[in-house]
Amino acid sequence: MRCACGQKNPPEARFCMACGQALEAPLPEERRHVSVVFFDLVASSERFREGLGPAYQGLREALEEAARVARAKGGFVHRFLGDGILVLFGAPRARGREPWRALEAALEMVAASPLPGRAGVASGLALWAPLGSGQAGEPTAVGPPVVLAERLSKLAAPGEVLADAATLALAPGAEAEPLSPLEVKGLGRVEAARVHGVRPEPGPGGRALLAQVRQALARPPGRLNLVGPPGSGKSFLLERLLEEPFPFPVVVLERMGPETPLRASLREAVERAFGTPEALLDRAGLPEGLALAWRYSLGLAQRPSWGREELEEAILEAWRRVLWRLPGPMLLVLKDLHLPDPTLARLLRHPFPRLLLVAESRKPLFAPTLALPGPQKPLLLALQPALDALPTRERQALLAWGVLGEVPEEVLEALAGRFSRERLEREGLLEGGKPLPEVAQAARLLVPEERAKAWHLAAADHLRQRGDLLRAARHLKEAGEARQAAQAYRLLAQRAWREGHPERALPLYQKALEADPSLRAFLERERQDALASLGLAEEAEGGPRSQDPVLAAFKEAQSPWALLPLLPGLKPYPLEEAQARLALAGAFWRAFKPRQALEVLKGFPEGAPPSLRLHGKSLQAGLLMDLGRYPEAEALLKPGEGDLEAQVRFHATRLRLLLETGRLEAALEEGEAAYRNVPHPWLAAALLTAWTLKGRFREDLLEAAKAHPDGRGLALLALAHHRWLRGENPKPFLKEALREARRLSNPYVHHLALTSLALYHWPRSPQKARVLSQHLLYQTHRTGFSVHLELARLLRAQLLLEEGERVDHLLGFTPSVSLTAAWKAALAGEGPWDLRGYGMLGRWVRQLWRRRRGAWTGRP
Repeated sequence: MRCACGQKNPPEARFCMACGQALEAPLPEERRHVSVVFFDLVASSERFREGLGPAYQGLREALEEAARVARAKGGFVHRFLGDGILVLFGAPRARGREPWRALEAALEMVAASPLPGRAGVASGLALWAPLGSGQAGEPTAVGPPVVLAERLSKLAAPGEVLADAATLALAPGAEAEPLSPLEVKGLGRVEAARVHGVRPEPGPGGRALLAQVRQALARPPGRLNLVGPPGSGKSFLLERLLEEPFPFPVVVLERMGPETPLRASLREAVERAFGTPEALLDRAGLPEGLALAWRYSLGLAQRPSWGREELEEAILEAWRRVLWRLPGPMLLVLKDLHLPDPTLARLLRHPFPRLLLVAESRKPLFAPTLALPGPQKPLLLALQPALDALPTRERQALLAWGVLGEVPEEVLEALAGRFSRERLEREGLLEGGKPLPEVAQAARLLVPEERAKAWHLAAADHLRQRGDLLRAARHLKEAGEARQAAQAYRLLAQRAWREGHPERALPLYQKALEADPSLRAFLERERQDALASLGLAEEAEGGPRSQDPVLAAFKEAQSPWALLPLLPGLKPYPLEEAQARLALAGAFWRAFKPRQALEVLKGFPEGAPPSLRLHGKSLQAGLLMDLGRYPEAEALLKPGEGDLEAQVRFHATRLRLLLETGRLEAALEEGEAAYRNVPHPWLAAALLTAWTLKGRFREDLLEAAKAHPDGRGLALLALAHHRWLRGENPKPFLKEALREARRLSNPYVHHLALTSLALYHWPRSPQKARVLSQHLLYQTHRTGFSVHLELARLLRAQLLLEEGERVDHLLGFTPSVSLTAAWKAALAGEGPWDLRGYGMLGRWVRQLWRRRRGAWTGRP
């Protein structure tokens, strides 16, 4: 089996004999950014005149020398084609600086060839994939740069290297002589140049960074952590740094990760710098235990029988002492240190007097750091080395992750096998638990369309099995399965609609339309009916609404009580459900059942039109006040959008809240402002009540209020109280208000009228007052109108006190508002309370308290 590095391995091998990489991946198929060198010999066929044997020998030697040069530059010798060879830089594995390596290799191949040779170099995207169903045994590079490199080679003179403009643009510093556009067979006119030499140039920004690195390493103990995302040019900067000599020894350690044992790299570095490890050990003068740990860290001794933590501490201390006693200055360069050994990472945090250190990593390891900007362009070329350096499963998982986006980890494991998320985290390839944006973008560029589709289909299948249709639909769409994606979005829309959220169904219908426009006919009908259910459109002809028997029953209902059994079936239709709940709540309230009315409103649909929502909140607030829950009512009474009726109900309910909680001045101010904007009869009735409590009666408001059925009852109450204040008989108006309340079944007016009658009879006809108070006490206790129950208890207690009876059983409650609290205090001989915010009601309770201070003295 051939490894990605080019090494051929026996069939039973599990790891590459050359690079150690796992050999478990199938034949790869991916897009790659490559630089291609096509080298061929000139007039090689003429040598066959000298004989087949000598010609073959000369051809073999020339091509093998060219292949050796290419491999020395990091190229992959992909094909021997007659008298030429095809070399890839960037496939099957990238090592960085591919355009420069390709140009350097092409120049040296031509120069070193024992026979006249020439070369063409081209760069760009190519597909690395098997042909012939993989029967050739290895993948093939297919794409424009492969063809162009071969064509340029044929156009070059002996000893020349021609390169396309793309390669030269990616390799600043190449010395090239521009040529007139060349006519290339099958490709038209192509910009090309004759290459004379290559000296990689980092550019102005790179030169400034290089100067910073050199300055940091000018003298020991200089140290620098070169940090940047993958593809930011860290490795290139280090290569340029090492091109110029230093006045002290330089030791370079290549990438060290789980695939490259640390002890092998350390031993190689020590031998390169000091000849033998023992020479360095003798100078350090380590105790026997530390010397053993140090030898073990280089692979020169067996593992001591110590615990893991004890061994790591011993190794760390041994290296500290060794590095502290270096015989002279030394520069240590740690390349690609993205996954450092924990002991090594701890060691790097300590400076040493004779050691200069520069480490390349994606995440900071120690201070000071020099941060490089984001990836260079083109993105795929910049990031291929980082992706190719990963183990097979982690690489496959990262590519799938980048293509698919956020998916359950089981999906990634199904596509790549079990992988180490921790490895990807520590490598600096994840951010916030997902691939870096540039890594994800590179993955989408690298993975061919067909493989990406297969991955999306696999993800969709897994998500469908989990019941996650929304994300499954997205993957189906990405896979090109338009009909399936549209059906999934439609199912989600229908589900959201059935659950009572047609507003959530609308964007899903839109996604279904975008996925498969051929389904527009019935999708548009359903979408229009979803809008109609929100009150935003007319019902579609032949749509699902017209076929629902629940909606038909709703439209035919003659009484609010007929709507009660329909409520569950109206859940998909917020408009009709809201109308039904409002009608039912009103019916329950008029039937003296405020708790049941409030229960009906608890399920009020969020998707109802704004007017109905405002109406529902106002009605709910009124019911909460009936039950004595004023803080909850006030929390609901926030301004909102709505039609005329909804706004009037809101302002009238708001006025009631202010009046009953002792904020008369605020009620007048808000009421006048609202009435100027919306001169409605019901609002006139509420405002008239406020002015009457203030001690001023408004005839204009009285006339306006009479035009509203419920407003007429409130207006009659206000008129009765006005007559009472003037010393006139209010009974005719109170009785008329009571008749109006019974005719419309208005509990609020009914209770207020009865309470007012009882209070009026109290000093004049105690027996009638007692009968009315007893009736009120029974009625409000039975129906649950808490505030009116409080008034009934207080009135009953007041009458009993006058007769010298105990009233403790009647005063054992917690008042809902300041008015009933003050009245209760007056009956108990406590107070006084500040009730200025209640107008004439407050004055009446204060007078009551003054009379009660000593004891009741008969009728007032």
